[in-house]
Amino acid sequence: MAGGNVSPRQKMINMMYLVLTALLALNVSAEILRAFHLVEMSMEKAGLNIDKKNADILKAIDSYVSNNPTDEKGKAAQVNAAKVDKTAKAALKYLGDLKANLIDGTGAKNSGRKEGKADGEIEDASNMEKHANLLIVQGKGLELKNNINKWRDEMLSVLSPELKNVVKSDLNTDVSKGSTQTWESELFEHSPLAAVSTLLTKLENDVKSTEAQVLDELKKDLTKVNIVVDQFEAKVIPNKGTYIIAGGKYEADIFLAASSSRSTFDLSVNGSRVNVENGIGKYEASASGQGEKKYKGVITQTQIDGTKKEYPFEGEYFVTQPLAVVSATKMNVIYRAIPNPIAISVPGFDASQVIATSSLGTLTKTGKNGEYDLTVPGNDASKELVINVSVKSDNATKKMGEMRFRVKNIPKPTPQLGSIEVSGGTDIAKIRSAAAVFTILKDFAFEGIKYDVKSFKIIYQPKTGPAQYEAVNGSNLVPARMKGFLQAIKKGEKVYVLDIKAQGPQGLVPIPTGVIAECN
Repeated sequence: MAGGNVSPRQKMINMMYLVLTALLALNVSAEILRAFHLVEMSMEKAGLNIDKKNADILKAIDSYVSNNPTDEKGKAAQVNAAKVDKTAKAALKYLGDLKANLIDGTGAKNSGRKEGKADGEIEDASNMEKHANLLIVQGKGLELKNNINKWRDEMLSVLSPELKNVVKSDLNTDVSKGSTQTWESELFEHSPLAAVSTLLTKLENDVKSTEAQVLDELKKDLTKVNIVVDQFEAKVIPNKGTYIIAGGKYEADIFLAASSSRSTFDLSVNGSRVNVENGIGKYEASASGQGEKKYKGVITQTQIDGTKKEYPFEGEYFVTQPLAVVSATKMNVIYRAIPNPIAISVPGFDASQVIATSSLGTLTKTGKNGEYDLTVPGNDASKELVINVSVKSDNATKKMGEMRFRVKNIPKPTPQLGSIEVSGGTDIAKIRSAAAVFTILKDFAFEGIKYDVKSFKIIYQPKTGPAQYEAVNGSNLVPARMKGFLQAIKKGEKVYVLDIKAQGPQGLVPIPTGVIAECN
């Protein structure tokens, strides 16, 4: 670097560069070296999976030839597969020997690693000189570059031009865009030995991956299934739906889904045909009802030889009603002695999965989904009750919540004399036409609740003379003489209806108010 006819200033710069390189070598942290080791171990494990896949494909091709001994195409595929496997094995041996030589210099397996184990860290992991001398100065890196291109071309040579374009091999020796370095210099110069060993492990996996792709194309061509996967998309498939109870677990399978825009297949769901666009079925369903909805379907793929293969599947989704919760907390009231209608539902669950109980009274289903009648005895003195709601799902019961209600008596009714409801001055015709005493529940939310008058007292107060008094059983104005007083009533005279008792849902109750009618 410092040789040749160069100026003193350039010599100084070159010397500083060497010193800087040495300092960098000394400052490669143990954490970075450890990270390289962990990546290398991970790639070696991934490589074992590729090895298994390649072995399975070779076995499948051999099995096909064994079952179809007269198929010349099968024999050719078997020969080509063996050729590809031979090239890959030679490449892996070359890379393995090179890596062992760099780590220890002897080529002995696992030497140069801590404790002599394959998964041990490299003893001299930060060294930058040994591999630089071998790969750069002695030209072993250029030899490796040429071999990589040769291995790739040999493995791809067994495929047709069309299928060569399908294989996306990572065995390439391109340099970074704009780089002025050679491929081997860019990869191996000024790098610690741990990084170089990791790069060589990556090259081993690139060889295995390229072999896997080529073998896969040979197998697909042999079995008449030649679907070119050209679309990839991350997919999340929930295992238990997307509506999860608080405290439960959300579970999903996450994977990379592959599809072919050129693939054609028939898709049906619940017996109905579904449109397929660019190799993807577009299923739609109108959401109705409530709760879990399941569906089944089948994908029918027509093979190149005309046979059909079916792939059944199942799916599910949840339907919930539009939900807005508005609660008037002061109005959460249950009335004693009458059926109180209650609607109970849990979004995402069918009414058959909902379990509701009350701390008081009897909670009875009405026959309509999610509708109940709650009846609290009229003599119960409790001032509050609680309705608990649970759901039964996956053979387990989970509490979903509770609601508290105040317990009150039915409001006392308003008395009326004939058509007279309010005390005060009253038209004479209304008094004379009155035939009975009634009670009404004005502005009460429940319809059909009645109170029947069982007894009352009536007083007729003329302008002069003593008042006339009667205690009456029932609701009608009897005896006849009291009716007669009302018929003869004059302006300024009054009628009092008091001490009314009426029979209702909570039994016989006194009416706290009466009616005072003064004739206008």
